[in-house]
Amino acid sequence: MMMMSSAAPAGHHAGEEPPPPSTTRSTMSTCTMGTVEGHHRFAIRGYSRLRALLAAGEYVRSAAFTVGGYDWAVVFYPRGATHADRDHAAVYVQLLTDRAAAAATFDLRFVRADSGRPLSVHPPLAAPRTFSTVLRSSSAAMYGVKVEAIQALQANYVRRDRLTIDCAVRVVGKPRVSAAAPLTAADVPPPDLAAHLGRLLDLKSHADVTFDVRGVQFAAHRVVLAMRSAVFAAELFGPMRNNAVGAIKVGDMQPAVFKVLLGFIYTDTLAAMDDLDADEDDRRELARHLLVAADRYDMGRLKLICADMLARSLTAQTVASTLALADRHGCRGLREACVEFVIAMGMNDEVVISRHPDQLNCISLFKYFFYQIGSLLKIH
Repeated sequence: MMMMSSAAPAGHHAGEEPPPPSTTRSTMSTCTMGTVEGHHRFAIRGYSRLRALLAAGEYVRSAAFTVGGYDWAVVFYPRGATHADRDHAAVYVQLLTDRAAAAATFDLRFVRADSGRPLSVHPPLAAPRTFSTVLRSSSAAMYGVKVEAIQALQANYVRRDRLTIDCAVRVVGKPRVSAAAPLTAADVPPPDLAAHLGRLLDLKSHADVTFDVRGVQFAAHRVVLAMRSAVFAAELFGPMRNNAVGAIKVGDMQPAVFKVLLGFIYTDTLAAMDDLDADEDDRRELARHLLVAADRYDMGRLKLICADMLARSLTAQTVASTLALADRHGCRGLREACVEFVIAMGMNDEVVISRHPDQLNCISLFKYFFYQIGSLLKIH
């Protein structure tokens, strides 16, 4: 009896696997470009002798410093880069790394002799410059500017035969593309916890504690303060907590400082400082008081931020009091920045003599040098 084989299902041949179900897979990648910034201070001592020795087109160059994986230098022409510009000095940034190319912006500044403040000698760059040493004959290895007339330069920036140049270089990194990753179904917005906490502080919703700072009332939330500061936690919830009825008085602090402190506690930013109508001197003074408050309430990150702000804004008039402040509150990095600033500026009258003798801690300065010498002796 003859058997009939059953027919294969329609749509594919016998012995073949059925096709997989239809699927869609979406992926994404991201291209980012970072920027690395570095600073270098070039102090030229014996400026008058240098200018007498060098002719137009001759220069003096700083030691090499590294930014973004490249070596750079500051180049200064006391009598101009060319004979035609011999009545004007010139200052340049030079790429030293051999056979390399880098995109970078720069800011060249002279430190004023009267205030110790660095002032830019050229307008901000609209776009990065391409520095290149690929071709030895290329002139793209350095860029710079012709500065004001030599007489004005000497009057404004040379003190005790010393000229100081500040240079900031910002190197644009190479594009980095991430690996492909699954594309999420929803475009998740950035974190907004700090914004919500900031609104909580502004609206005073559910506030359960009030502080009196020289007559100004500040409402806050105990749990937020305790979460951010061990000192607040002890004062509000510990065995020695303040059980007083009414506002807790805060002494030895200005209302503006306490407002910025609360803003940082809630948002982890100093946005409250930007809301104040303050010039550079006022902001520096506010940073000093805020550093004291950060130390008082054991807020290490805020303390470091304030110390960095003060280190970046040192002048001949403020370095003495800032050094004393760093000693009182254990800011090692700020103290070292003050010492380096004094060395760079020279031990002149503006630095050594203060209108307020208690602001200058020369003993700390000398102790620092003796400590360094002692460390060297131990090594040997």
